[in-house]
Amino acid sequence: MILKDEREGREFLVEYGHKLLETGLVQGTWGNLSVRLDDRFMICTPSGLDYERVTPEDMVLVEIETLDWQGVQKPTSEKALHGGIYASRPEVGAVIHTHSKYCSIFAAAEMPLEVEDPELARDIGSGLKIARYGLAGTKKLTRNTLTALGSASGCIMSHHGMICCGADIADCYDKCCKIEEAARRYIDSRL
Repeated sequence: MILKDEREGREFLVEYGHKLLETGLVQGTWGNLSVRLDDRFMICTPSGLDYERVTPEDMVLVEIETLDWQGVQKPTSEKALHGGIYASRPEVGAVIHTHSKYCSIFAAAEMPLEVEDPELARDIGSGLKIARYGLAGTKKLTRNTLTALGSASGCIMSHHGMICCGADIADCYDKCCKIEEAARRYIDSRL
């Protein structure tokens, strides 16, 4: 799905931020989302604003290569990670980073996620690698996450959560939900 315009991208980020909150994949201001506007720009969620209160006007236009941004709000501290994914993966139209419950268990354990359900594996891959640790918002985090992500749908970020990408925001959200479900099933099967 190609965005019609910047306004539509901003509205999608509000809508999917609400969906992530409703499904428990994000809490408060944790996590971040972005959509690719075109080859030059992405639209990101702002830093430190609650998903319940965020508006389309709060979303931040960010240049993918330079990370220069426009707007009143400051973009997510993970803008370089989002930009790095868009720069290296031209097929990606949306990125979601969460601190979801079950994926966070894998992140805390520094453990890759083996996807055991064949249907989920078909949609998100047979496993998600673990990215080595890096402090939030740093070049090290970006570099380590891009290495672990490669051409996959997502990866687990050591001590930090999960990131996934998709052709558009709907596809990305679907993958995000499936990755969390795969993590839940893996843990439940061992209890």
